Amino acid sequence: MFQFGFSIANEHESWYDTISEVFAIKVKKCGGICASVRKADRTIVAVACETPRKTALLKEIRGCFIDMFATVVKYEYLKRAIRLPLERNSYNLLLHTLVAFDRENEREIIEENMPVCDGMSLDGVFYFRLGELRTHWEEIARLATENAPYLIDEDTLNELIRFLISAVNPKIMRLEVRQQDNRYNVHGHLPESEFDYNIIGTEQLLLYLIDIAPLELRLSGHFTDKRLCDRLVRIFDAKRAETAEAHERR
Repeated sequence: MFQFGFSIANEHESWYDTISEVFAIKVKKCGGICASVRKADRTIVAVACETPRKTALLKEIRGCFIDMFATVVKYEYLKRAIRLPLERNSYNLLLHTLVAFDRENEREIIEENMPVCDGMSLDGVFYFRLGELRTHWEEIARLATENAPYLIDEDTLNELIRFLISAVNPKIMRLEVRQQDNRYNVHGHLPESEFDYNIIGTEQLLLYLIDIAPLELRLSGHFTDKRLCDRLVRIFDAKRAETAEAHERR
């Protein structure tokens, strides 16, 4: 039987809480089990599996930790460091974009500097092993704060988000969005398959699109929110599906 344990300071327990469900699923996938206990100042997590599954389990655990630092921890760090007089939706949109920005490079930094060993401390890794990452995030926060007067203007903010997304590797080549009552149906085209996904709310749609950064975005049917359409066009260079198809037939 292989056993592995790690801990995190209770002041940062939200880091692990956010990924705990996915973590448990990944551990179970490897035939393992996990349990956690909250003590006075730290939360301790224990994982176990049959010894032959050790390598697979550690690989999944490592992937979960990388995802946690690259998304959850980065978001919390930037949220504390960036204080701008923006409306909530625009502020969340900016933070989400900054989290996605340079994510491939940051994941490499985390992977190179994060040991996975029994008894490891997640907050210890962050403060003592990921200094380069924190310096990068400090620079992002400083630039955003210094340019606050420009970001208050929505057109300028949209242009900045568009620029940042252009540096994000797309997770999908083409995506089509159609409004259906108060939902947005997202139809994706993958090399060997297609998928449909329903999203409720304009903010959630924008956050989803930023995360996957489609190379091509098409809008199909009627949209009731003009501001949303403007943002889709300005940020993602969205095209009407009918117009794009007519252009392709020429």
